[in-house]
Amino acid sequence: MDTESILKFKKVLEYFVAHLNYMQSGKSQDIPGYAQYIKPYEDKGNFAQAGQGYNGGKIQNQIKDWEMIDGEKLCVNVQPSYASYKTKKCYLNWIDTGINIFAQWGDNQINGVSIGFSYWWKKPKIDFKVVKTKSLDKLGLYDNSDQPNSELIKFYDYFMNEIKEFHRGTSEYYKAVSKHYRDTENKTKLLENNDIINTILANRNVIFTGAPGTGKTYWTKELAAQIILNDIYDERDPAQKSIMDEQYDFVQFHPSYDYTDFVEGLRPVDDGNGNISFRREDGIFMAFCRKALKAYNEVEDKQDAPKYVFVIDEINRGELSKIFGELFFSIDPGYRGVKGKVKTQYHNLWKNSVDETQKRFGDTDFFYIPENVYIIGTMNDIDRSVECMDFAMRRRFAFKEVLASDRLNMIRNDKTLGKVSDEIIKRLENLNLCILSIQGLSSAYQIGPAYFLKLKNYLKDDNSIAPESWESLWKNHIHGLLFEYLRGFPDAQESLNQLYEAFQLKSTYSQVNGKVIKS
Repeated sequence: MDTESILKFKKVLEYFVAHLNYMQSGKSQDIPGYAQYIKPYEDKGNFAQAGQGYNGGKIQNQIKDWEMIDGEKLCVNVQPSYASYKTKKCYLNWIDTGINIFAQWGDNQINGVSIGFSYWWKKPKIDFKVVKTKSLDKLGLYDNSDQPNSELIKFYDYFMNEIKEFHRGTSEYYKAVSKHYRDTENKTKLLENNDIINTILANRNVIFTGAPGTGKTYWTKELAAQIILNDIYDERDPAQKSIMDEQYDFVQFHPSYDYTDFVEGLRPVDDGNGNISFRREDGIFMAFCRKALKAYNEVEDKQDAPKYVFVIDEINRGELSKIFGELFFSIDPGYRGVKGKVKTQYHNLWKNSVDETQKRFGDTDFFYIPENVYIIGTMNDIDRSVECMDFAMRRRFAFKEVLASDRLNMIRNDKTLGKVSDEIIKRLENLNLCILSIQGLSSAYQIGPAYFLKLKNYLKDDNSIAPESWESLWKNHIHGLLFEYLRGFPDAQESLNQLYEAFQLKSTYSQVNGKVIKS
């Protein structure tokens, strides 16, 4: 039994009941719990009469000493209706679940509390439903005991079990709420990505560039899924997964990657008797294009052809002329389809074979990129270990710079961070402004959220920040990257010290009319 957590839970219940009784009674000082929970704030003149704790309301400060229970946050929410506090809008809730604790009223005073469920955010609403009720006396509220009684323990355990079942997806409420969250988040993401999706569809070839750690690679799959499914991809959905397996593929270029890997090449074949021969085989991209062409030819209205998305990660790490070969012509968006046909290096080995990979491409002896194929690449322009992409290849792609500030939702949407996310964003933004202030660096050198998410490796068990958390993040993940940025700079150490102070918020920066100013 976790006595400490149960006693914190008891304190929150006592505060909640005292707050509502106090307000409903017209601020009577005779209500139970007034001296302990209400008077200290009234004396200071900062008693918050109403507010939404889950939404950052100041009312949450009045339970801040007890709000974290078993590593999660319990929020207080008070919203009267026509001056009455006998409303379902006054409740305690375990954040992000919809499983709440409500007051049960007698005449004009609370005589019990109940665990219930309310889901009002999306119509048709699911009404409040009481699933467990206990009187204040049975729970031992206001008995001044430092040991919880058996009824309080049972009530706490019931509440915690509901929460655990919700998070496991086994409670009756989980499906309703999770569907709401998915629908809401999906709609938001679809709208957020709408402009870049239109850019990809219009240009057919797009490369994401920008700061390291901005989640470019992860984002490409999200965008690919949106193009293919017209929805947000859920890997748990077997139907969606089947479509993605067919219409999406991914490759990461590297210095050893070549034409035979990407387009086609000769591969050794053992006939089973120890004799080795060579056979022409499709590379990953040609095999992908075969699938896309087959799907394209099967539909009468080509506007309805399934879209196929091919992602090339770290596209500038490969020697592009060696990898693409004659496809350098076909990859141009203006030459999609048969008009961009080329003869590949091994086209003379194509034949009408029962082996699908050995057949002619469509009904021609030429290869081309089907009109329903879209290519998304990622690259890091500042990587000194790779060659720059030549201008002829750049002309064949639209470019989208992904700024660190564009991807802050990577932090905001990580529910494990809780309140820590605000400080992470504050430090990230301050450090990145400092980077802009250093001559020779630009937005391409800013640090993306993925680096700061590594702070999770150094949080305490309750997801709070340990004294050494930030220092560990700096030493193990950020310092080395910044050191490489500044290698060869005459004042490298001085600049590193400046960046460290910005990271630790010892110095702060702001941007006014495009100019970075040290505060």
